Amino acid sequence: MLGLSDSTAEYFRFKPSVNAWYVDGDEIEFKGMGIDPDSLKTGWGKIMEGQSPEWVWDERPGVKATNPGEGFKRGFSVMIYLSDYGWREWTSTGSGPKMGLEAVWPQVHNGAASNQGKMAMVAFNGAKAVSIGKGTTRVPEFELKGWKDKPEAQPAPVQEVTSEPKQPDPQPAPSDDDDWKF
Repeated sequence: MLGLSDSTAEYFRFKPSVNAWYVDGDEIEFKGMGIDPDSLKTGWGKIMEGQSPEWVWDERPGVKATNPGEGFKRGFSVMIYLSDYGWREWTSTGSGPKMGLEAVWPQVHNGAASNQGKMAMVAFNGAKAVSIGKGTTRVPEFELKGWKDKPEAQPAPVQEVTSEPKQPDPQPAPSDDDDWKF
């Protein structure tokens, strides 16, 4: 009745240990996403089970700030768009997700200047197992497919804390091109 036991957190996550993608805690079949290149932040994150993540963001993406302390690892935040869910924040300090985003980012970054106000349409082509230190991880393999207007010409939403109930994200107009439906 009060809805206190259900999480209302909206997020996007890759779990290399099980090779699965999640939206708001539910596993999904993931084919690709729109990325808002203007939303990228890099910095130091401390992500621990059962606790809110702590972040210390760099002044500019890629310009490494001083490590704030024990337990912090390099990470990122970027707003992504999924047609069935709308905008979600993707944050990670994991090696695999960082390597996957870093591999496609030069193409996204280089195309962003000539595609102002658009999102990069990035396909997911599976994940490959990679040895890191004493263990393994999976690195998502992404491919930039092109650029598309952001839904309803709205910028990606800024994450805010509010006591108001969240309104559903507006859905984009139907497209004739099914390849862009991720």
